[in-house]
Amino acid sequence: MSYALRGREPLRELLVDALSGAAAGQGRGVLIEGPAGSGRSRMLAETVSLARERGFTVCRAMADHVAHPAFLAPLGLTPAGVPAARGADPLHRLAAHLADRACGTPVLVALDDLQWAGPATLDALRTLSALLATRALPVLAVLTRASRAGDPAVDRCVAALAADAVVRLELEPLREDSVTALVADVLGAPPDETLSGLCAAADGVPGRVVELAAALAGTGVTRAADGRATLPAGPLPDPLREAVLRPLRELPATSATLLDVIAVLGRSVAPVDLALALGQDVRDLMPLVQECVTAGVLASTERQLVFRHALVWQAVREAVPPPVRAALTQELGERHARRGDFASAARHLAAALLAGERRALAGLERAGRELAGRAPRDVVALLDPVVGEQPSGPAEAALLVPLVGALAALGRPGRAGALARAGLDAGCRPATAAELAAYLAEAELATGAVRAAGERAEAVLDAVTVPPDARLRALAVRARARSRTDALTAVRAAADELRDEARRVPAGAGHPADAAACLLHGLAHWHEGRPDAALAELRRTPGPGGAPNPAGHCWDVRAALGTALLDLGAHDQARTVLCAAPVPEYDRAVDPSPAPGTGAPLAVLALETGDLEQADRMAAEVLGVPDDDRLLTDTLLALAVRAESALRRGRPRDARPDADRLLALLRTDRFDIAAGRALRTVLRVTEAESGPHAALRLLRDLCPDTPGDPGIPGIPDAPDAPGAPEGERTGDSVAVTVPGGPGLPGGAAAPCPLPGALLLAGPGAAVWLVRLARAGGEPELAGRITAWLRATASASPGSACKEAMANAADHAEGLLRESATLLSRAAAAYRDPWSRARAEEDLGTLLKDGDDTDRAHAVERLQSALQGYDDAGSAPDAARVRGTLRGLGVRRRHWTYADRPATGWASLTDTERAVADLVAQGLTNRETADLMFLSPYTVNFHLRQIFRKLSITSRVELARMHRDLEQQQAPAAASPPKRRVHPGAAHDRRPRPGHPAAAGTVRSAHDTTRALTAPDSRGRR
Repeated sequence: MSYALRGREPLRELLVDALSGAAAGQGRGVLIEGPAGSGRSRMLAETVSLARERGFTVCRAMADHVAHPAFLAPLGLTPAGVPAARGADPLHRLAAHLADRACGTPVLVALDDLQWAGPATLDALRTLSALLATRALPVLAVLTRASRAGDPAVDRCVAALAADAVVRLELEPLREDSVTALVADVLGAPPDETLSGLCAAADGVPGRVVELAAALAGTGVTRAADGRATLPAGPLPDPLREAVLRPLRELPATSATLLDVIAVLGRSVAPVDLALALGQDVRDLMPLVQECVTAGVLASTERQLVFRHALVWQAVREAVPPPVRAALTQELGERHARRGDFASAARHLAAALLAGERRALAGLERAGRELAGRAPRDVVALLDPVVGEQPSGPAEAALLVPLVGALAALGRPGRAGALARAGLDAGCRPATAAELAAYLAEAELATGAVRAAGERAEAVLDAVTVPPDARLRALAVRARARSRTDALTAVRAAADELRDEARRVPAGAGHPADAAACLLHGLAHWHEGRPDAALAELRRTPGPGGAPNPAGHCWDVRAALGTALLDLGAHDQARTVLCAAPVPEYDRAVDPSPAPGTGAPLAVLALETGDLEQADRMAAEVLGVPDDDRLLTDTLLALAVRAESALRRGRPRDARPDADRLLALLRTDRFDIAAGRALRTVLRVTEAESGPHAALRLLRDLCPDTPGDPGIPGIPDAPDAPGAPEGERTGDSVAVTVPGGPGLPGGAAAPCPLPGALLLAGPGAAVWLVRLARAGGEPELAGRITAWLRATASASPGSACKEAMANAADHAEGLLRESATLLSRAAAAYRDPWSRARAEEDLGTLLKDGDDTDRAHAVERLQSALQGYDDAGSAPDAARVRGTLRGLGVRRRHWTYADRPATGWASLTDTERAVADLVAQGLTNRETADLMFLSPYTVNFHLRQIFRKLSITSRVELARMHRDLEQQQAPAAASPPKRRVHPGAAHDRRPRPGHPAAAGTVRSAHDTTRALTAPDSRGRR
C-alpha cells in the first residue's frame, strides 16, 4: 500500500524543476542516495509518475536489468539479438539514438539501485552523462544508489557523474513531525506520545516507520478518548517485536548475545557490569560493542552503554525467556556482593526478586543492611517496591529491617513505623521482630509518642533473642523516654550507661546509641541552664565522615545543635550547621530541600532575622507533613514560629490555636530541645491575651518549682530583694552572691530560678522573663533571673554562650538598675533585630524623662528601636514606640505601600487588620487606641477604611465577618475564641484603671454584643 510522500516535499520540487528543464531541451542527471528504507525507490516512482503526466517517454529499469531489451521498448529500440560488441549495449544504443535526435518527446531515464550495476552498465552511464553534459538534449536521467555501498567501481562511476555536473541528493531521516504524519497515515489516527516514542526507533527512515506502524496497526492499537491511537501497556505484540528485531538478525551471534545480556541488565549498563556478567575482560568486549554501535543499536555516554531506543531495548529484553533474565540478574547481583559493591548488588538482586527469583532474598537483605546507613535513599528506592505494604512471609519480613532503618535515617518515621508494624503483624523470626520493634519504638519517640515508645523498648529488652543493634536502640529509646526535666541526674547516669554499652559493640563510637548518649547529655545540660556544656556534647557526637549526623535520624543531633545555637543568637554558626553540605548518606539524593529535621530550625532562623514571610512559609511546609511523619521537634518549632509571627503582626487571636497545641504537647513531654521555645511562646500568647499575672500562673502550673509570691502552696519563698540581684553594686555591674556559683563542677553557673530551656529559649527570652516578672509584681524572680544570667556569663568559656549570656545580663541588669550604660552596651551587642530594638526602646524609655540632652538621646534611641521593630516585622512593638515618640512630640509616617486588592480582607493593611481584630472582639475605639498606642481619631480613621474595603456599615457586620473568617482558617479542634487584648499592652505597662484587663474579667456575650452596638467616642455605632 502506498502512502503520501511525507517530509520529501523540497526534493519533489527539485525533481519537478528538473523535468521542466528537460522538457525545454536542457537535460541533466540526478543521483538520489540514501540508506535502505529511506525512500529512494519511492522518490523514483514519484518522478516517473510526474514525467508521464507531462508526456515524457519513460525508460525505467533496475541497474542489474539494464541489458534486458524491454528497457528500450518505449523508444522503439528492440535489438534483434544479444549484442556482442560495445556498441550493441542498450545504454550505448540509447545514447546514439539521443545524439541523432531521433526521439520526438522528452525522455526520462530512471535507473534504480545503481550499487548493483555491472561494469558495462557503469561505462555506458558515464557515456550518457558526458553526452548530457555537452549537448542540449530533452533527457532527464534519474539514478538511485544506496549510501555507503562500498563497491570501488560504483564509487568511481559516481565521482565521474559528479564531474559531469550530475546533481547528487542525499535522503536525510524524516523529522519528528513527518514521522508522526506518516504513522497517522498508516494507523488512520494520529499517534499519542507513547506510540510516537516507539516509532522513533525507526530513526526517521520511512520504510522502517511504515513497517513498525503496519505491525502496530494489526496488533492491539486502540483509539484513545481524544481520537489519538495508543498502545495498551504490557509486553509488545509479537508482530511488532518481530518487526523491531528483524534488522538485528544480521548481526553475528556473539554480538546478539551481547545485546541480550545488556538488555537484561537494563537499558543502560556500565562496561564493568557487562564484563562481570559475561565473565570477560572489558578489552575483549570492545570489538563486539563497536559492532553494535556501528549497527546503530547501541550508543555510548560518558560512563555507560545504552540502547539508542527504548523500543529496541524492550523487544530484545522480552525475547530473552523470563527465567533466564531472573537468573542472570541474580547471578550478577551475587557477583557484585562478593566484590563489595553492595549498591550494584542491591539493584540487581531487587530486580531479580521482582522477576520471581526468590534466591535473591538473602543477598538482598545483606546488601540492604550494608547500605542502610550510607545510602538510605537508594535502599528505599530499591526495597520499597519489593516489600510492598505487607510482607508475605518471614523471609520478606527480614527485608523490612534495612528498609525501615533507611526510612528512619531519612526522617520518615511514619512510613518506617507503619512498615515495622506490618512486619510484626505478619509474623517473623524473633531476631527480626526485635529489630523491627526497636525501630518502631524510635519512630514513636521521634513523633512524640514518648510513653508508647518507652513501653515498646522495655518489651524489646525483655525478649529472649535480641541482636546487639536492636538492644542498643531499645536502650537509647528507654533512656530518652524516662528523661525528665526534674530528674536530670538520672538522665546523665542513663546516658553514661548507654555510652558504655554502645562502645562495647564492634561499631564502637559512632553507633546511633552513642549519638543518643551525647544528645541526652546535651539536653540535660541545656535544661539545667548550662549552655556551654550542652554545646560541647552536641558538637562532639561522632558520625559518618566526622559530621554530627549518625546513621539513624531519631538521634541526629544537627537539628538540636542548630536550634541551640539559634536560641543563643549565634545565627551564623546555626546557619552553617543547618545548611552544611549533606553527609555521605544524603549525597545520592537529587533534592535541594533542607536535610531532614532542619526545616523547622531554619524557619526559626527566618523569624529571628525578621523575615516573617519566609518563616511562615517554612513553618507551613513543616506542618504540612503528615502528623505521623513529622518529628516532635519540628512540630514544636513550627507551631512556635507561626504563633510568634502572628504576635509580631499584632494578631494574637491567630496565635491562640497554635499555642493550645503547644500547651497540649508540653503537658506530655518537656525534655525536647524545642520545649523551651514552645513554652515561651505559650506564655507570650497568654500574656498578650490576659496579662502577665495569667502568664506567671500558667508557668507555675507547668513548672511547679518556679519561685513565686510567698504563701502560694508548693512554691518556695523567695529571698527578700529590692528588685535587684542580691549582692554589692560596683560601678555598672552587680557582684552577685549565689550559692553554688561559678565554682560549681562542670561549668555550672548558678541554680536556675526557672527551667533552663525556658531561660535559653531565644536571645531575648531571659530578659523578657525579667520584664514579665516585674510586670507581674515579682521583683524577686526578676532579680534571680538577672543573677543567673550574670553568673552563667562568667562561667561560660565558649564565645557563643558567653556573648549571649553577657548581652542578656547587661540588658536585664540595666532594666533592674535603670542603668543607661548597661542598656546601651546590650543594644550595641545584640545581633538579632528584635532584641536590639527592645534594648534601644528600654534605653529610650529610660532617658525620655531626663533633661533636654537625655530627651534628644531618647528620641534617637526610640527611632532606632522603631527601625529595628520594622525590620523584625513586629507591628505592635512598632506601634508602641510610635506612641512614645508622639508623647515626645515626634511623629513618623508608618504606613507602607504593597500590592493589595482593592476590597476584601486581603486589602487591609497590617494596622487595619490589627484594628479589625480588636474591634471585632468588642473593644471600643478608645480601648483599641489605648492598646495600639494610637489616638481614638486615628482608630476611627482606620475603621472607616475597613468598612469601605469590606463593604459594611456597622461593627456588628465586622464581628460577623471576622468570625466567619476565623472559622475558615482555624483548625477544627481550636478552642472557642476568648477575649483577647493586643500584645503591645503586655510590655512594661499595667492595664489602665478601669480597663477590663485590670480586673482580670472576661466579658459575657451580652456585654460583648452591647459593646459592639454601642456608639464610639464620637457617637457612631
